[in-house]
Amino acid sequence: MAILDLANEAVPLPAQIVLDTSLLLACREGDDNPCSKPAKKFIQRLSQQIGEYQMVAWLLCPVLQECYHIILSQSLRRSWAALPSDQRPPNWLAAYKHQPDLLTAGFSDMADFDDIVAAIPLTPAQPEDLKASANTYPVEERIRHFITCYYLLPQDALILVEAERLGVTAVAALDRDWHRVKEFDVYTTPV
Repeated sequence: MAILDLANEAVPLPAQIVLDTSLLLACREGDDNPCSKPAKKFIQRLSQQIGEYQMVAWLLCPVLQECYHIILSQSLRRSWAALPSDQRPPNWLAAYKHQPDLLTAGFSDMADFDDIVAAIPLTPAQPEDLKASANTYPVEERIRHFITCYYLLPQDALILVEAERLGVTAVAALDRDWHRVKEFDVYTTPV
């Protein structure tokens, strides 16, 4: 499989692709990812192809979970930092455990992210979409395979397992650790 430059509009798009957390979060307004601009252009290109029914871009549950976790934990960090120093717990997680309603400050950020996802539009993968792939290895073995072969963290390994179970062989991501993956076409930047 190949590493493909998502910023190069001459690179053909696949019929199906899975989008990683890094790419989706870079599409938020004001995101500080240095690859945010090419990511947004790539998403526009995908959106056009999806609108013309030429491709499907999948939103996997582990990607959505990771996006929400990052969005909410960033909001909790801001809320924690805004607390008076004499009332501030030792860290943002302790503040959340003590005051779970601090989470509400991130709900609007989550809704803004949902609007981005809907505008693409992504197809959320449902349990019935995740079929047994051609290989007959159990999910936990495939996760270990991707962790040990490509030195990926478990979340990224799970994303590959779910892509594999969907029959998708292309992933778009901005994280450099995806460059090590050889079993999928990886659309990324910089190449």
